[in-house]
Amino acid sequence: MGAARGADPDDGAAGGIVDDCGPDLGDQSQHHRDARAGAAARLTPADGREGTMETIRGVFEGVRVLDLSEYIAGPLAGEMLADLGADVIKVEPPLGDFWRHTAPVAPGESRGFMGVNKGKRSISIDLKRPEGKEVFLRLVRTADILLANYRPGVAERLGVDYATLSAVNPRLIYCQNTAFGSAGPYRDRPGFDLVSQAMTGIMAFEGAGGLPHPIITTSPTDLAAGMFLAYGAAAALYHRERTGRGQFIETSLFAAGIAVQYRPMFSIERLDREQREQVLAAIAQARAEGRRVEEVLRGIPMRHETGRRNNPYYKVYETKDSYIALACLNNRLRRAAVRVLGVEDPRVEGDEFDTEALSPDENLVLNELIAAIFSTKTTDEWVAAFDTAGVPCGPVRYTAELFDDPQVEAMELLRTFDHAVLGPVVMANSPLRMSGGETGTRLPSPALGQHTREVLRELGFAEAEIEELIAAKAVRAWEPPAGAEGRRG
Repeated sequence: MGAARGADPDDGAAGGIVDDCGPDLGDQSQHHRDARAGAAARLTPADGREGTMETIRGVFEGVRVLDLSEYIAGPLAGEMLADLGADVIKVEPPLGDFWRHTAPVAPGESRGFMGVNKGKRSISIDLKRPEGKEVFLRLVRTADILLANYRPGVAERLGVDYATLSAVNPRLIYCQNTAFGSAGPYRDRPGFDLVSQAMTGIMAFEGAGGLPHPIITTSPTDLAAGMFLAYGAAAALYHRERTGRGQFIETSLFAAGIAVQYRPMFSIERLDREQREQVLAAIAQARAEGRRVEEVLRGIPMRHETGRRNNPYYKVYETKDSYIALACLNNRLRRAAVRVLGVEDPRVEGDEFDTEALSPDENLVLNELIAAIFSTKTTDEWVAAFDTAGVPCGPVRYTAELFDDPQVEAMELLRTFDHAVLGPVVMANSPLRMSGGETGTRLPSPALGQHTREVLRELGFAEAEIEELIAAKAVRAWEPPAGAEGRRG
């Protein structure tokens, strides 16, 4: 998810790439520079119920990000930048990010939304109203990075496309994520992670010739696209330091789905081309005859598939009481595993895994023997034995167990936040540690419009002007639940 955001439920995104936008911004007002500097310098006690912000001394301290994106990919990019100290402002329409309303646990709050929006402030602006547009453009003049995932035509219709905004702020780094990219026959199609998994081959590859098997415990193309977007934004900041110019950046769920498949989307042409053409011919024939493709493909042995599915040293095994994952990627480790298991395997004797050392029948017998041996001891016993031998392994854990895991606690991989609506929430902390700056935001995900008043004050609006904007519905400000502490948004 994360590539189909628009002003209305049926709207969506993608624009063409525009050339670098020109010289350093010379006319940015001193007021806007002061607003950003003042916001970055304000270190206040952490309190998710209040409108005040707490910053960390991260490497992106002083960088302002406007996050107009929705769902997963774009918001994840914003969260990653916030985890490095950036001031990320979630710019939401009056009804908020659509992801807020999917399986909500409270009005406007869902687990999915909260999971990719920590570290941000929220201002709600109606971009269709002239007063709202003026607020937004004033905010753009203070921004370094903008994240968006509109479908084709929506950004232009709202006047928030790169060409328009780079004229307002030539130093702006505009990051766009879509379903399929800004060119090609798929550019106008909407799409989410599941569609990308299907259309990039991930689903078929995981199914190994059988029924397509989506990865549903996480969203691989969403997460990869978000990470690529944050990576591009960081690179563009460095480029801007050298040139003074902002730029347009784009990625897509489709591109990310291709990029993360470093093995399936790799071909040694003299070895793999013939088989690929054989597969394509079989697919075309099956479809022409109205037959199921997977039935035809069962008769074509896949070179990389065979090794991946039948490797006894990179596999999950059932033990006497649960399950264990064994992961040996070289023969030195495989020999150590063989010694622990008490079996013989001529394939691991040299430096390279010798697939010809055993016949298919012998390979099957050995695999079954290893599986039977694993069932004779508990997972803890096997982990202790393999750890002693230096063999990579681990028990199959349930996520509930990780909330009290000593390694998680030692590395501070979870953090508790005080959410404005739901109170204490525990979620993943930044996995990065840096010697040159703090990592891991101290802010929970925001309520819709929680920081509207705060951001407007930073932009120089007087209290009377702020109330007029709220009354005109150009902006929306959060009101704390009855009995809650803290200030209004």
